[in-house]
Amino acid sequence: MMHYKKGKNVEEELSKEQIPIEVLPEHFLWMHVKGGSRIFNLVEYAKKALDAGEYRSLVWSGSDGGVGKTISCAEIMKKDYQLHQVTRICYRKVEEYWDAQQEGLEQIVATRKIPSIHILMSLDEIDSSTPGYQHSKTRTTFWLEGKANRKPSGDGVGTRKNYFTGPQLKKKPNRNYGDKPDKVKEGDGAGQMNAKKKKPRNNDRSGGGPPQDKRDGGSRGKQSKPRDSGEPSAGTPMET
Repeated sequence: MMHYKKGKNVEEELSKEQIPIEVLPEHFLWMHVKGGSRIFNLVEYAKKALDAGEYRSLVWSGSDGGVGKTISCAEIMKKDYQLHQVTRICYRKVEEYWDAQQEGLEQIVATRKIPSIHILMSLDEIDSSTPGYQHSKTRTTFWLEGKANRKPSGDGVGTRKNYFTGPQLKKKPNRNYGDKPDKVKEGDGAGQMNAKKKKPRNNDRSGGGPPQDKRDGGSRGKQSKPRDSGEPSAGTPMET
C-alpha cells in the first residue's frame, strides 16, 4: 500500500426503518452516540425529554467507538427511571477508498463491517417474550448463581480466595496473606533488626581520670628509657 493514499470513508446510512427492533413505537426519541460524544450532555437531554412528557420511549444507537458510551447512557437512565429495555446488536458496512499515487494503478475500495448496538428504552410496558427484553429492576441469573455458590464463613461473609500465593511471590514477616495472621517467631522480623544493631561505644573510664597515653607506657610520670642501639650518644666521651 505504499503507492496509495487513504481517501474518504462512506458509512451505510441508517434510518428509523432500518433499526432491527420489531417492537419500535411510532413516536420515540432517537439518540445517536459517537466516540467523541459527552455522556453527561446526552443523558441530561434524554432526561429532560422524558420529564417534559414529549416522549415515552427513546432509542440509543452507537457504532464502533461509541458502543461503550451507548451502553453507559442506558445504564445511567435505568438508575433514575423504571424502564423496559430491548437490546439489539448488529453490524454496519463501511467503505474505505484508497487513491492511487502512481500512474497505471486503480482505486481500491475496501469494505469492512463495524459493530453497532441499538437499545430501546420505554416507560410503557413491552412484551417480555421479545428477544433481548430486560427490565430495569430485573437481575440476571449470573449474579444469583454466583451468590449461591459462595460458601459463608464464620463472620457471615463469603470466603475469599488468596491470590497472593505462588512461587513468584515470597511471604514477608508481619504481613497477613490469608484469613489468619501469621505468627511472628522470635528472632524474625523486628527481632533480627534489633539484634543487628550495635551497642554504642562507651569512652568513659571507671576511674574518671584522663585517658592514658599508650605512647609513654601508660604513665605520664615515668619517662621511657632510651634504646640501647650500641652507638654512643652525643654527651658520652669516646675512649681513644
